[in-house]
Amino acid sequence: MVTAVGSSTVAASSGSGSADSGSAIAALQKQLQTVQKELTEANKDTSDAGKQKAKLLQAQMQAIEAQIAQLQAAAAQKAAQQAQARQAQSSSDGATATGGQSRYATIGSVIDTTA
Repeated sequence: MVTAVGSSTVAASSGSGSADSGSAIAALQKQLQTVQKELTEANKDTSDAGKQKAKLLQAQMQAIEAQIAQLQAAAAQKAAQQAQARQAQSSSDGATATGGQSRYATIGSVIDTTA
């Protein structure tokens, strides 16, 4: 019959990092290819059972595609957060290197124009 979607792969990858999510995505894509092959075979069967199996396989493919999309979105979000954290870190490093003062005029700062 139809095998269940591999939730253990996703659960194992959701905890640690982008390398894990990349491998989980790759595993899901491989599983998707397998289901696509099964669907091709099921479509050759014109009986009611074959049609039913094809419907179930299509639903399984949609579920796998949704999982892949979720993992990709989570990886993109995590990458954006890391980039934002690096940017915040580098801007705070720049501010502390100049004694906490920016070399640019800010709102409320006095600009000496008598040079």
